[in-house]
Amino acid sequence: MGPLDGIKVLDLSRHSPGRYTSMIMADFGAEVITIETPRTGDAPALSFMFTNDTWFRYVGMNCNKKSIAVNLKHPKGQEIVHRLVDKADVLIEAFRPGAPARLGMDYETLSKRNPRLIYCAITGYGEDSPYVNRGAHDINVVALTGILGATGSKAGPPIHVISPQISDLSANCQAISSILAALYAREKTGKGQFIEVAIADGMLFFNWVMTLRYLLSGEKAERSVLPSGSDQAWLNVYRTRDDKYVALSCLEPPLWHNLCRLVGREDFIPNHFAAIDKQEEMYQELCKIFATRTRDEWLKLFDEADVAGAPVYSIEETVSDPHVAHRGLIVEVDHPKLEKVKLIKSPFRLSDTPVKPRARPPLYAENTEEILKSVVGASEKEIAQLRKEGVIE
Repeated sequence: MGPLDGIKVLDLSRHSPGRYTSMIMADFGAEVITIETPRTGDAPALSFMFTNDTWFRYVGMNCNKKSIAVNLKHPKGQEIVHRLVDKADVLIEAFRPGAPARLGMDYETLSKRNPRLIYCAITGYGEDSPYVNRGAHDINVVALTGILGATGSKAGPPIHVISPQISDLSANCQAISSILAALYAREKTGKGQFIEVAIADGMLFFNWVMTLRYLLSGEKAERSVLPSGSDQAWLNVYRTRDDKYVALSCLEPPLWHNLCRLVGREDFIPNHFAAIDKQEEMYQELCKIFATRTRDEWLKLFDEADVAGAPVYSIEETVSDPHVAHRGLIVEVDHPKLEKVKLIKSPFRLSDTPVKPRARPPLYAENTEEILKSVVGASEKEIAQLRKEGVIE
């Protein structure tokens, strides 16, 4: 039995801030139903990224869930979701502010039907922000919160890390933490509540290092002088003889001492946190030294000398690494369209209430009929009529 066994979740979101959150809840044992948009009738057209159930984004965000397709703009579709809400514990949505009320899916409406409902609304900037009507994807949020402006080298433009989408991950952390706290609170109060997740708020909260450094000292985080994005010799990336790279982080003095002794430059030890001119000098010297051996040779020496180093991998190398294999982080499951598909295993490890084994995502709208019969109580005839009217798929 998982820790959230018996909890029912409805996910009306589309992107990873909501979808990854509900997948984590499914990992923990919750029954998660994603509310999709029918690909027929009068329902709004959506990008293939949301409707192609073999697309990697769909596959990656919907494991261990069920799928139903309902036209939320149709009164009968709204009634179906209302019936699902009556038996739900949690609802997740990521509409633009104002849209839930127009659809009859806002907290005020739904909480009257189900006072125990925990309603999690995810938006870019929050419902009362001056930017309430702005779109907000990952690059927008990391730009606004100062992260993008401090990433990369001054020799070029700011560098956006495509994956992981860190602002989306911060939203997942905000949402799952708040939902679990609300579920615990409900055990004491018997009431659900409204949760607002503003992605930009969370990203500023998680960007505490550069933000608090500025607030407390006035020191501004900037892009680096050195080409790698870091102005610290002890925290950097170095090319090896075989044109590969190693990444070092020797923050603690003992690790820095070990590195300096390993490369025969004990004279660097007193300059661990020296100013940029000395850091640049040490960086250039270390570049020459690391170019004398292969990546694997350096990695062996790092382990022997207790130096915090790692290979800079391609994703192909990552999934083939011994750590990934030993921990069983990639699993293979059967899929009705893709035959065998490899998925990322849930990282959560609980001794007494383990997470669900990774299961394939549902096909798009795969469980519509099943859910309408078991939860809503619809008959075969009613389902056929709903499908004819374009209310469901």
